[in-house]
Amino acid sequence: MSTVIIQHGQGGPEVLRVESRDLAAPGAGQVIVEQRAVGFNYLDVMLRSGIWPISEPTIVPGFEAAGVVTDIGPDVHEVAIGDRVGYFRTQGSYAAERTIDQHDLIRIPETVAFDQAAALLTKGLMARITVRQAHEVTEGQTVLVTTAAGGIGSLVTRWATSLGARVIGVVGSPAKREAALSNGASDVAVGVEEAVRLAKRVTHGLGVDAVLDGLGADTPTALAGSVRPGGSIVSFGSAAGWPSPDADVLNARQIRFTLPQFGQYLRTPTQAQDAADDVFRALLTGSFGDTLPATTRPLVDVARLHADVEARRATGLNVLIP
Repeated sequence: MSTVIIQHGQGGPEVLRVESRDLAAPGAGQVIVEQRAVGFNYLDVMLRSGIWPISEPTIVPGFEAAGVVTDIGPDVHEVAIGDRVGYFRTQGSYAAERTIDQHDLIRIPETVAFDQAAALLTKGLMARITVRQAHEVTEGQTVLVTTAAGGIGSLVTRWATSLGARVIGVVGSPAKREAALSNGASDVAVGVEEAVRLAKRVTHGLGVDAVLDGLGADTPTALAGSVRPGGSIVSFGSAAGWPSPDADVLNARQIRFTLPQFGQYLRTPTQAQDAADDVFRALLTGSFGDTLPATTRPLVDVARLHADVEARRATGLNVLIP
């Protein structure tokens, strides 16, 4: 028997319950992974609280983890028992062990710890798409990053800074200002209205080269006035709701809006592995700073983590240890 978190319907953190289960032998093309670290993402909160629907009465939440292959089924050729692996888009990660298809796995190098990998797969890959593909951040640019103290926002801020950009961070409360500054933001605004004023002041009225937004909803429209004509808005997250930019407002300033999804950029296992390797290189070469802004908690305390995130008491990257 091994520990698993079962979500019973949708509601408050109390719908997350600690239970036990036995796994069946893996089927064709499947492996069992003993999970050493489980990543937390705001999507987990959205699926638990009812912001996004679920199709079954009970689910095992979570989409991201890292660990070791302990058993393999027939026709498994991509990995072997003992391999260090992770994944980032397969539901069911809130568990001490799980069954998963071999093609969903990412190889993790010995130089990357399991908790680092679990913190970086989903969020690091989206940060990479944001600063390297959806908008290529280069030295000398000024970019405005919302949720600059959050999970993906922390990594976007740090990576953009390492690429030579000046980052204006945006946070939701004064308590998170220091976290954004420690992530590399040179200036920090509390709230969207202050961010527009700060961006205009910092750029002497010219506007930032790009807004990299983790809030969504109407934030892209609200921040359009902070972007230079011909600049970009990249919506890497939807903490406040699905992005709904006003096309007329953006078109008036010739602003390019991008809503990147993994399926656009990571269509094949090879593309996913190559991108993950780039994220791991960024970690090992210091693009995210000397240490990741990560906090670990026991998996059985996941309900408390959900409550802390909803109450805006948590910052940075959060990892659960089975």
